[in-house]
Amino acid sequence: MVIIKTKDFILRPITLKDAQGYLECHQDKDAKRNFMSIPKNLREAKKEIKEGLNKEKITWVIEVKGEFAGFIHLELNKNPKYKHSAVISYGIHQKFRGKGLATKSTKAVTDYGFNILNLKRISGICRTFNKASARVLEKAGYKLEGILRKNKFKDGKYLDDMIWAKVK
Repeated sequence: MVIIKTKDFILRPITLKDAQGYLECHQDKDAKRNFMSIPKNLREAKKEIKEGLNKEKITWVIEVKGEFAGFIHLELNKNPKYKHSAVISYGIHQKFRGKGLATKSTKAVTDYGFNILNLKRISGICRTFNKASARVLEKAGYKLEGILRKNKFKDGKYLDDMIWAKVK
């Protein structure tokens, strides 16, 4: 898998050694509201990372000055009718939020998807209450396509999601 270098950060392939940072990205109150699956301990974080190491899902670590600042996924669609598309998702470590890393890494991975993988469509999904994630997608050039009402069920409640997409 490719390494993407920018002046602010490096996107490098995730490894099992990144499990602690990956776990921490999922543990604060805001993150727990937004993710459907939350590893509860280091063993579960390693299991999620290991299960994600396949060719349909590319996961990079967002690294700033040698520190784990977050992660970003590009999940390729394995259905031959939709192989031109992927879904992007990300998580930023609490101490690195508000610095533009999610937007910059989303732009970098989107460029990689369009220019290297020859994708035609990349979408991102976030909860309607997750204004920060919606702003990331908007600033990265994605357009809001609609609201998926009662799209997820978590903790006894139905959740609405926004679907954003960028096409080439």
